[in-house]
Amino acid sequence: MFKKYIFLTLCFLSFISCAQNKVTLYSKQHNIAPKISIPLAADILVTNAANDFNTKFKTITGQSLQIERSNSLNKNSNYILLRVNPTQRDAFCVYKRDRNITIQGKSAQDLQYAISDFFKRYTNLTYDLLENTSVDFDVDEEIEIPEVFNHCSSPTFAYREPYYAPNFNPDFRAWNKTNYLELEWGIWGHNLPKILKDYKLPETAYAKVGKKRVESQFCFTSDSLLKYTKESVKRIYDSDHALNKFMILPNDNSLVCTCETCTAIGNTSKDAAPAVFSFMNKLAESNRKATFFTTAYVTVKSVPKFKPEPNTGLFYSTIAIQKGIPIEKSKYFEKFEADIKKWRNYLQNVYVWDYTVNFDNYFDIYPTLKVTQENLKLYQRLGVNGVFLHGSEYNYSTFQKLKASILAKLLWNPNLDIQKEVTDYFNAKYSKKLAEVLGNYYNFITDAFYLSNKELSIYSGIHETAKKYLDPKVYFAFYDEFDTHTQANKFDKDYLKIATALTFLRLEIMRDYGFGKYGFANFSTDNEIIVKNEAAILLDNLTAYSKSAKLDTYNEVGYQLKDYIESWRKTIYRNHKKKNYFYKKPFEIISKMDEDYTNTKALNDGAFGLKDYNTNWHIASIDDLTLKIDKKSIQKSEKITFTFLQDIKHNIFFPSSIEIKDEKLKTIKRVRLPLDDIKLDTKEVTIELPNSFDRKDLPDTFIVKISKSTIEGKNALACDEIIFN
Repeated sequence: MFKKYIFLTLCFLSFISCAQNKVTLYSKQHNIAPKISIPLAADILVTNAANDFNTKFKTITGQSLQIERSNSLNKNSNYILLRVNPTQRDAFCVYKRDRNITIQGKSAQDLQYAISDFFKRYTNLTYDLLENTSVDFDVDEEIEIPEVFNHCSSPTFAYREPYYAPNFNPDFRAWNKTNYLELEWGIWGHNLPKILKDYKLPETAYAKVGKKRVESQFCFTSDSLLKYTKESVKRIYDSDHALNKFMILPNDNSLVCTCETCTAIGNTSKDAAPAVFSFMNKLAESNRKATFFTTAYVTVKSVPKFKPEPNTGLFYSTIAIQKGIPIEKSKYFEKFEADIKKWRNYLQNVYVWDYTVNFDNYFDIYPTLKVTQENLKLYQRLGVNGVFLHGSEYNYSTFQKLKASILAKLLWNPNLDIQKEVTDYFNAKYSKKLAEVLGNYYNFITDAFYLSNKELSIYSGIHETAKKYLDPKVYFAFYDEFDTHTQANKFDKDYLKIATALTFLRLEIMRDYGFGKYGFANFSTDNEIIVKNEAAILLDNLTAYSKSAKLDTYNEVGYQLKDYIESWRKTIYRNHKKKNYFYKKPFEIISKMDEDYTNTKALNDGAFGLKDYNTNWHIASIDDLTLKIDKKSIQKSEKITFTFLQDIKHNIFFPSSIEIKDEKLKTIKRVRLPLDDIKLDTKEVTIELPNSFDRKDLPDTFIVKISKSTIEGKNALACDEIIFN
């Protein structure tokens, strides 16, 4: 009994102590409110920070605070002191030791971050409230804060950018402490030709390859190129001193200048790094307030033998090694580690250009948070000081606000609890039940993605996605539960965007599975394709959701949702109740097959292809496509139907002819197909099988040869379902 009494007493004293440690920052009832103090000589940036604090304060209380510009304080007032101290160690500090609160940044930008940090820690303000100020909510009539606190923070990486549309919003960047290339980079990517387009460059400004000068690449030891680039950099920097980073890249090809001066400085026929760094050094010497970067990409390979200027740097792209597996656990680790160490020993500024979406399908959830977290920890250990996380840019990708928000936090501090961050995000945004549905599923697939050792590149089809983490049984159950909340959220644009993406994904899984439980159709005992009603309903929903959410495209190249829906409808209506005597029947391919396309199931597995070449298409580029088939397997058939893809951008063309031959390769029937100049489309071709009427009976074993296009140069053919009916 005595122990119980002691325990209760301690609990009570603890409660009283906690209560005594709170003080009132603001009370509407008691007319308590602090003032904002900025120095008398505060510049426009500190003034803006004061206004920002006021805006945030008014958002949650409905009341503005008085801003005092003075170097002294009234002893009878409580203050929020906003200060910039370039000499402090940390990026920002927020502390309260007496009656006043000090919010101090190393720079004006850091001060803005500190203000956001204060509101996150000590008030009920969320980014959703800032973003949706038109939404009605109950204002706080009282704010209590700890009597004493002291918190300082610095980022893991100096440059932090999650390249998603939410990050384009200045409020998002201030809240999440991120950078934005449009405001900081005077030249980005392969845009050197763009800024030089108004100059008439002499022939010597271009690369000498062999004995000729070629305008598709630059000579980076050219005095003229240096002169005009310096002028352009000065013009850009003088227009806005915030534009203090410049990317100097060779054009996106494998050409390297091997003129006398480039060769003398160290260029080889495959490595332009010496000339590029020499060029950057000269730019860096002429503008010490700017930093000049190149990328370790294609022709920038070796570390030059001369010393770099301190205001130069390098981006290292992970495009070739980002496979949905932590780099440290992948086969690419040793080379990556060696490369980063090599460049880090040479340069002060080494940034990583990383990737966090599937560019072939922005609606692929691609839940890479834990993988990215592991990679960020690796980058930190290797001394990387900047990270650009390439997302879906201006386009929508599934759960992009969640990804952008949590990635931003990880860029500041990689040692976060991902599961908690995901759960907190959904709890702050949705009803309790919907938040639980979304949070549980997102955390589940995040773990599944992280734990899977299967590679999933940033250009992948739904088949690879499903193998990596998107189990159809779990996904369909989640989708059905999610769908029960649609009526209650039918006016929520963010919800409708998610609904669009998730419906698209369900259709993609059904398309990939073809027939059966998770497919778009069933296959009857009499060899007939029966399309499910569910497919039509989902297509109607996708149409409605995408229209309400104002979503038009679903991948990097801008494929249209309306075309996707139309292609789906045409395909299922065309195939409904169609006989298919060739479904999963054995056959042999006797032509040479491409290394990545040795699985021939795509030709008769019931799964159809649309305009994206990486889903359900069998591609042949090194040879024509030739099949050997036994007649008995398609005994009742009268015709063959083929589906082909033309995607000129990826050098895929409709075939030139289809032939039926006997085993001795004697032609029984040939159909020539005309050249077609359409850039992107599918085509269905049907031919009658030979029979006794035309005196050319189909032999017991026959050959079907599909010949590639006769167009000159690199070309491939893509064939989908071959249906005998």
